[in-house]
Amino acid sequence: MIRILGAGVSGLTAAVALARDGHRVELIDESFAIPSVGTALGLFAPAQRVLEQIGALEPVRRRAAMPREGHLLSAGGQVLATVPAGGGLLVSRSDLVSILHDALPASVRCRRERISDVRPLREDAELLIGADGTHSLVRRSGWPGTAARSHHVTVLRGTAEIPPPQVSETWGRGWLFGITPLPGDRTNWFACVPEHRTGSRTADLAHLRAVVGGAHPAIGAVLEAARPGTTLVHGIHTAPPVRPVRQNVVLLGDAAHAMAPNLGHGANTALVDAATLAAALRGAGGGASATGRALRRYALARTVPGQLWRLGSEAMLRLAMMERHAARRDRLIGAVSATVR
Repeated sequence: MIRILGAGVSGLTAAVALARDGHRVELIDESFAIPSVGTALGLFAPAQRVLEQIGALEPVRRRAAMPREGHLLSAGGQVLATVPAGGGLLVSRSDLVSILHDALPASVRCRRERISDVRPLREDAELLIGADGTHSLVRRSGWPGTAARSHHVTVLRGTAEIPPPQVSETWGRGWLFGITPLPGDRTNWFACVPEHRTGSRTADLAHLRAVVGGAHPAIGAVLEAARPGTTLVHGIHTAPPVRPVRQNVVLLGDAAHAMAPNLGHGANTALVDAATLAAALRGAGGGASATGRALRRYALARTVPGQLWRLGSEAMLRLAMMERHAARRDRLIGAVSATVR
């Protein structure tokens, strides 16, 4: 049996792919909940190929927005760079998780349980997959000293019932604010500011409005439409580098390489991790030695890409949140953009 802890994007995708290949799969999660606030994820070509392989791409396309391009703006709203969307799909996390739930084969055994000790999960399992997110219990149990670290910023993200005034990301002095479309003429938005959390989403929104609300009209319009009930507030935590295989335990997605959201590739790497693991196990044969060889192939294929995305995302977070040299950063980006138009 293959046992998976965590029914997020990577765990659900792995369960679908492995069950379709004929493996006995048990999927364990505390709640199997669909996210209540449907903020957007960007899905690019590699992730779309994974969704196609498991029969989920068309349902995702039907619920996705497909912008042609977006703009990087200065705090005052000046365009610093225009970035093609490259065929990316924007789909709400709620919709993606729901579609992956629906794609689960009937053979997958779903077990609702809160796990506090992963050791018993390994006892009768050929393989234990840790797909349990940034603060992964599987990673912390099998890879000591790998607790996620905070970047001491606060992220607010949400949806608003207005058409998006633009598709953009604005970089200010120590803050950022992004606006993207959702299907149905709705807006997905996200912001990052220095750490400031009150425990009240109403108060946190008020603080955000005080920090960025007057920057330019598009931000003002979105924040005027933002409501506490459709807003999430959290920090950014990233995982230290690990090789994601140890004995018969393997890590996927954020459990393996939790990253800052600034390159928009967390869900993409999770989907590719799951498909790569399924491909490595496909036709591997039975027995511990065959599984070990398959896990080595997975580690060889996914350790470096996952860590490069993690490092790149952290570098982009630092660049976007720059305060002291923000004006110099903006001039440099504008100059480079002008040379490649």
